[in-house]
Amino acid sequence: MSVASSTPVTHGPGGEPSVEVLLEQARQVEGTDLVRARSLVQQARVLARSKADPGAESEALYRLAELAYASGLNNESFAVALEARDLAHSCGAVKTEVSALNLIAAVQYHAASFSEALTSSMAALELYRSTGERSSEGLLLNSLAVIQHSLKDTDRAIVTYEAALMANKGESRPDLDAITLANMAKVRADRKEDLLAVSLGESALVLAKDHAPEFTPEILARLALAYVSLSALDRAAAALDEADGVLRDRTARRVALSPGSVVTVRIARGELYVAQHLRDHALREWADALELAGQANMTEVTLSLREKLAALNREMGRFEAALQHQEARYALSEELFNRGTDLRVKTLQIQHETEHARLQAEVLRLRTSELDQLVALRTADIEAFQVESFQRVAVMAEYYNTDTSMHPVRCGELAGQIAEELGADLELCRLLPFAARMHDIGKVGVPDSILMKPGPLTVAEYDVMKGHTLLGHEILHGSTSPVVQLASEVALTHHERWDGSGYPRGMRGTDIPLSGRIVSVADVYDALVSERVYKQAWPSVDALNYVIAGRGTQFEPRVVDAFIRVMVRRDPTLATRIDRSRPG
Repeated sequence: MSVASSTPVTHGPGGEPSVEVLLEQARQVEGTDLVRARSLVQQARVLARSKADPGAESEALYRLAELAYASGLNNESFAVALEARDLAHSCGAVKTEVSALNLIAAVQYHAASFSEALTSSMAALELYRSTGERSSEGLLLNSLAVIQHSLKDTDRAIVTYEAALMANKGESRPDLDAITLANMAKVRADRKEDLLAVSLGESALVLAKDHAPEFTPEILARLALAYVSLSALDRAAAALDEADGVLRDRTARRVALSPGSVVTVRIARGELYVAQHLRDHALREWADALELAGQANMTEVTLSLREKLAALNREMGRFEAALQHQEARYALSEELFNRGTDLRVKTLQIQHETEHARLQAEVLRLRTSELDQLVALRTADIEAFQVESFQRVAVMAEYYNTDTSMHPVRCGELAGQIAEELGADLELCRLLPFAARMHDIGKVGVPDSILMKPGPLTVAEYDVMKGHTLLGHEILHGSTSPVVQLASEVALTHHERWDGSGYPRGMRGTDIPLSGRIVSVADVYDALVSERVYKQAWPSVDALNYVIAGRGTQFEPRVVDAFIRVMVRRDPTLATRIDRSRPG
């Protein structure tokens, strides 16, 4: 969705097409000829750059990203959208920056990186509101609510959808109201609030028939699903018959059909057949829907259909078919995980490369001006910026905790105090409080379903979680900053154990770097006293005794002893409450 300002169509002084004309020509042909549209936008970008017009160039970049997304080239779309966002930000092209952020959110959502999509979508909304305009606020809020729904935050999704309806008031956008009401009906249906789902769906249907007919089949299908849940099977059948009629009519008139609408109708028809005990018919409907969803890259829907088909085949005693669907579902989940991880790493790489290029240019300028002293000062600023950037990513990795950003900070402070208590090297004592804050940066590559799981992890899920140490090392490795170099070491080794039973490399004793031995204690203690999605916060004395119990097995005895002295100095009452029956 673009919220870029419209500019009058003009021509250059020699009669050649202007940037605005080229972009408008691209809009006119993009529905039928994406290759031609892309060529026109490329020409617009070259022309904008030749005229030193960064605002127009950022708009052209955004349009290139949008066309790449429409072509299914999500990685290319993501990289170009980031470039468009940064250029738009640098030249104050706020509306183009909003559009780029919204597209970034769409790519992240498609890759199932819902938490990152949420961050990008909220940034787009906040920036858009700063313009004082309202015409696109409802659409931005609707996009935000879709992401919240995918994160299972249905309460907040409902509130956001209601805000979208309020934002649409006075804007004469009944088409947006139809979409928002239909999405609200879906949330209510997922919450098993079927009467509300029917009410909202019927309201959406009335609006869609007059103002957004392309959405009518999907709304009818969602209504049918709600009717099935209410055992109103005749009404469900009537709604689906009407939806099929609309689809046939649009096909006869050679009007393009939305794959999402067709798939949703097929899914709903399958649910009706299950309720009517026509399970073979349901299998055929869902198999057709699965093929269409796969062709349209509808990954969430594909996962859901695989699960439905596996369950129904199992009920029918077709265990081999059920197993095949489960295995396909697992393979797709793994692909989604890898896609999300690649996207997170690519974001960091692009940001690093962009900043590196900018800083290199700045250093060259300073050297050319023979300002050596300023270069030295600027180098310190560069290092500080790099450290701050990685620390912000590390905080993002902890967003699922109730106290969000404070765990990395507290862990760093405690690690620094333990290092000082041990009499460690002065440089380690200086750098460790900052390096330790990045110990869990690799969790940006762990799926939300694992990070936010309220119960115990399965063996497979725990294996994925353990990978955050290697990914964190990979993200931080290679920096010239001493702080980031130390952080890379900490990220890799803070889950190693003194007795050699830790991960990822099973290091033992003093083979584990001192930084990792210290942070392992600080991390475990602060994690225990912090509230998490899967547990309540422990009392300080219980957490202290837990660490003491791991002396000589999980933790180095010397580090535990230094940790005890630090904690008793913080709270002298702990001295009498330590479990003396524990080792040490």
